[in-house]
Amino acid sequence: MKRFLLAVQFLTIIPAGRPGLPEPAELGRSMVFFPLVGVLQGLVLVFADYLLLKVLPISVASGFLLIILLLTNGGFHLDGFVDTVDGLTGGGSPEERLRIMRDSRTGAIGVVCVVLLLLMKFLCIDTLSLDERGVSVLLFPLAGRWAMVPMASWAPYARQEGLGKAFAGTGSVTLLRATAIGALFFTIFLGLRGLFILAILLALTYAITAFFNKKLGGVTGDVFGFHSEVSEVFFLLLILVDF
Repeated sequence: MKRFLLAVQFLTIIPAGRPGLPEPAELGRSMVFFPLVGVLQGLVLVFADYLLLKVLPISVASGFLLIILLLTNGGFHLDGFVDTVDGLTGGGSPEERLRIMRDSRTGAIGVVCVVLLLLMKFLCIDTLSLDERGVSVLLFPLAGRWAMVPMASWAPYARQEGLGKAFAGTGSVTLLRATAIGALFFTIFLGLRGLFILAILLALTYAITAFFNKKLGGVTGDVFGFHSEVSEVFFLLLILVDF
């Protein structure tokens, strides 16, 4: 229970547990429950969507879902997405990219990319059929939170220090347990198709992790946020693909 509350405390703005930073080892092991935090956020979105669709057009409701998701995690992952894009597009070496990612200023390309990311997420949600909408809204935050776990397992931390260092290098046991939780929910709601989607996301995570190992020498907290956002979009796209 303690590790679940740590995961909630780290990934959302929901008050959970005592304030302050826990031991890095405990924080790293809390990644087992990242998928469950995604489910928690998904449940909030499903309930909100149910109420919104009673009084608003579906497109407006879809937009509000993104706002609600943003509010529940305080924009934590979007900030990491923007910083990562700025670093990748503005630096010529790993050291320079990491320096740019730490800069509090936001570059023009980062702004454009985050707008496109949110637009793509909105279009995917708005295009979902009513039969698929509830399940997809529930599961796409799970996909984003789970995707950080294999990345943490497969990559070292690119900096000497930082909050994300507690997660990088997470062991295979944590990865297996988190993946089992994710697979359980995907299978319950999507059947064998859910396992296929999970396998594709796992392959995508492997490729993105290898990319950042090459470009940065590992991952950072910003990279975790970047990958979470990208994984949410890919999950929604895979739901829309007819296979």
